[in-house]
Amino acid sequence: NTATALLAAHDKARTALMLDAAAVPHPRTGVVRSPSDPLSVSPPLVIKPRFGSWGTDVMLCATSEELDRALERVSTRQWWARHGALVQELVPPTGRDLRLLVAGGEVVGSAARVAAAGEWRTNVSVGGHLERAEPSREAVAEAERAARVLEIDLAGVDLLPWDGGWVVLEVNGAIDFDERYVLPGRDMYREIAQ
Repeated sequence: NTATALLAAHDKARTALMLDAAAVPHPRTGVVRSPSDPLSVSPPLVIKPRFGSWGTDVMLCATSEELDRALERVSTRQWWARHGALVQELVPPTGRDLRLLVAGGEVVGSAARVAAAGEWRTNVSVGGHLERAEPSREAVAEAERAARVLEIDLAGVDLLPWDGGWVVLEVNGAIDFDERYVLPGRDMYREIAQ
């Protein structure tokens, strides 16, 4: 991945702007730099670091009161002073999402990420687990579009079903993957290398 593509994927605000400009389905997203900033998104919403991974400091806020408490909590984090936080429209959690591996513009692997009991986030780092999953053509098309928009060569694109289609939650430029992502009849590692 080029430095430009990695920045586009790691900076979630930049990702949101690029996906929005290309009409790729993505939750409405805004940036706040102070707990008193006006919000472009109303609860229920998700607060997350602009740069971050593994579900760290990602919070679901169902009400304005929860939002106020969460903003006060994250405003003490080191990353807050540098970048503020993202506020993102809540895509209703289903307990699972899809991570599609895109290499050279094509989906070459797929896995479902399943949330731990009592957890809404699907990250393995917070107790979730992976299951094999064959994506629909529509999911594949959205993941490939998102990777093209960011001009990224190797990415993990996280998707959730929403409003009769698929919404791109994130595009990840640094991803872990293993044989659980292998699609039937495919050689994922060879396809990535090619």
